[in-house]
Parts: sequence; C-alpha cells; structure tokens
Amino acid sequence: MENAIQNATISLIKRFRGRLDDDCLNDYQSTAEHGEWGVAFENLCDQLFEFDIFLSQQEFQTICEVGESMKIDRQRWSFLAPQKN
Repeated sequence: MENAIQNATISLIKRFRGRLDDDCLNDYQSTAEHGEWGVAFENLCDQLFEFDIFLSQQEFQTICEVGESMKIDRQRWSFLAPQKN
C-alpha cells in the first residue's frame, strides 16, 4: 500500500513537468521518495493554486484519488476543482 501511494504521488508530480518550476517539482518528488507523500502532495496542491495552473477533470480526479488514499482532508485540494463555465 505504501509503495502504491508513493508511486501515485510521484506520478502525479511528474504530470506537471513543464507547467510548474522544475526545482519545486524535483523537491516534491524527493520528498515523496523519502516517505513524506502528504507533504509533497500538499505542497504540489498549494503551488498549483498559487500559480493558477489549469487542471483537466482527469487531473483533478487523480488529485482526489491520491489525496483520499492518504486520508488527507479534502479541503487541502478541493479548491483546485476545474471551474465550470
């Protein structure tokens, strides 16, 4: 289970290469690789919000799945939901 969460977190982080700063993403990936998935996940969510990164519905769904698998409070990522026009 832990390996699956780590892999899902790292995969999620990699999805944003080219859309967020590589140094930040490298830091988050390293954090996740060292077992601090929740910290890496929350930092990623904060940066996605801070830099107003557009998320597809699929990307948001993946964020929900990863966050739920770690039992992180939904409020830590719900603000990233794609806006309906």
